[in-house]
Amino acid sequence: MAILDGLHRVHKGSLAVIQRLVADRELQLYDGTRLISAERFDALMASEGVTAADLESRGVWKIHPAFRLVALAEPPQTGSGKGQWLIPEILSMFLYHDMRSLSKLEETTILREVTGNSAESLDEILRITHKLRSAEDASLRSISTSLSTRQLIRIAKRLQRFPDESTYSAINKACLSRFLPALAKETLQKLLEKSGIEKDFIEEDPNIKCLAENNMLTIGATSAPLYNPDVQGKIPETLFYDTPQNLAVMEAMLQDFLMGEHLLLIGNQGVGKNKLVDRLLNLLNRPREYIQLNRDTTVQTLTLQPSVRGGVIVYDDSPLVQAVKSGNILVIDEADKAPTNVTCILKSLIESNHMILSDGRRIVPPYSSETGDNIIKMHPDFRMLVLANRPGFPFLGNDFFGSLGDLFSTHAIDNPSMESELAMLKQYGPDVSDDIMRRLVKTFSELRTMADDGQIQYPYSTREVVNIVKHLQQFPDDGLGNVVRNVFDFDSYSKEVRETLTEVLHKHGIPIGTDPRTVRLAKEISLPAH
Repeated sequence: MAILDGLHRVHKGSLAVIQRLVADRELQLYDGTRLISAERFDALMASEGVTAADLESRGVWKIHPAFRLVALAEPPQTGSGKGQWLIPEILSMFLYHDMRSLSKLEETTILREVTGNSAESLDEILRITHKLRSAEDASLRSISTSLSTRQLIRIAKRLQRFPDESTYSAINKACLSRFLPALAKETLQKLLEKSGIEKDFIEEDPNIKCLAENNMLTIGATSAPLYNPDVQGKIPETLFYDTPQNLAVMEAMLQDFLMGEHLLLIGNQGVGKNKLVDRLLNLLNRPREYIQLNRDTTVQTLTLQPSVRGGVIVYDDSPLVQAVKSGNILVIDEADKAPTNVTCILKSLIESNHMILSDGRRIVPPYSSETGDNIIKMHPDFRMLVLANRPGFPFLGNDFFGSLGDLFSTHAIDNPSMESELAMLKQYGPDVSDDIMRRLVKTFSELRTMADDGQIQYPYSTREVVNIVKHLQQFPDDGLGNVVRNVFDFDSYSKEVRETLTEVLHKHGIPIGTDPRTVRLAKEISLPAH
């Protein structure tokens, strides 16, 4: 039995290749080999007076009578021309069965049997999930896809091990509400309020600490044993300054790591996703393999890595395969840049620990009894950390979260708060005056708020303000107005954006683009003589 998972992601023209196999039980491969049905194979042997070995030597093979195809796909989108993969040619290829969603009672039973969790907060999450699924508002129904049964099982396990997490936080984290469109986000918040789930106001703990001693790593109230790798060379090193916000994010990541989850970090460019991952792996003493995806990434380049040795192209194992073999952590960067039909091959690796490589080898779970030269047993310590930009404009990547989000424990990485950012900048530029730093922090905070409100397009990140402070630390005689131009000069080509940025910068006392028309003198007031 061959299972075709994710049929809706395959191009419609590609599915036509197997139409003859399904309808006539025949198929011709690219190398000339022909597969024919058992009845025709037996008839051919009888008519030609040859054996099965003779036909196989001529490139004709028999399809086993028990062979079947089982395809899995998501339903087509109604009312939209996009996503209509179920065309008439495909409609005639299979017998279809509609898998309905589980009822609340069925889902509750499964969650309690699988996780043993019967907490009140889990009942609230289930109640909200089924409200979203049955909502008349299309935006709410689209949000409900993030709260799949797989995701609910993960939430239930987490609540059982770390019961301090609130219902509000668990739902918003699973739905990635930080990066939802404004209307969908507002609708979700109203639904939560109507359901009696109040918004959390989580304050940063200024006393949160990170300690590595006695072979244990402790971040906040969470502890994990340090790893003892065979090779120390691949443990990442990075310049990192601890802030309360960063430590709180790393504690949440460590909790999911202890539960055996694969992690997905989503955020704008320059908010420090790579630094958070490298810092956590450095503290845990875990080696990593690194792979960066792009728009030209294919399934083959994801599993094989070409290199030239002695003038000959040799294909070696990619970082993904090396990590599976060695048990290192695989860090996949820019996951949203690769086409989703490529990144979706990670689904079987994460979900069932199985994967077929392009050279014929197969990755199997650690407990598998299969052996052979083409079998790669997954190391029990293998884990995957995936980094992606937020979906949509201005990064224009693919919606990785929408395709594979519920396979991971997802963390939304945001720019630091004003207090955390100021504390971090003081460590990057100890000689830069506090006044300049406060002006920069307030300026960038306002620009990010404007980006969230749609007034400007690019969400200026921590990376830009860190580069400004590092420049001022190294070259203190350069004026602030000239230094910030390194960040904002690109936007000067748009008159509207330039005027908006100039107004915000002037508001916070940063002189950029000044001319006599933009200088406003205060009204003169005579002081009394005494």
